[in-house]
Amino acid sequence: MKKIILTVAMCFTAAAYAHDEGHGPKLADTGKYGGLVSAVVLKADAKKGASAALVHKAELVRSADGTTRVYLYDTAMKPLVIKGFDAKGSASLGAKVKGKWKDSEFPLELKDGSFVGKMPKPEGKPYNIDVTLKQDGKELLSAFDNLD
Repeated sequence: MKKIILTVAMCFTAAAYAHDEGHGPKLADTGKYGGLVSAVVLKADAKKGASAALVHKAELVRSADGTTRVYLYDTAMKPLVIKGFDAKGSASLGAKVKGKWKDSEFPLELKDGSFVGKMPKPEGKPYNIDVTLKQDGKELLSAFDNLD
């Protein structure tokens, strides 16, 4: 019986650390539009996890109709001037469906100072959204995990 309890506890511990604990340093900032705030890091540094250098901060705001907005801030949470960013970005919604990880890509477009797109309906919960943008030729990544 003790072995079963220990095995179950170890499985839950491993699940808690899934998805590399995010990409970039853990943040405690609150969003200016009621969304979730996450680190923006160089995509090349994403595997470094929490030790990846913070480039910017991003806020993800989702509407009931699936409209998704990503607002960008500097490291002090001041709105970022969107100079040098490509007008198009992409996002990937990932969720476990029947025990297998499934990703659904959707485009983002720069409109009125934020990147806007229409996310697909999540097939499972919780789900993750990874946002990829380009600034001055460098790919940036922001990950929003355990969404529901």
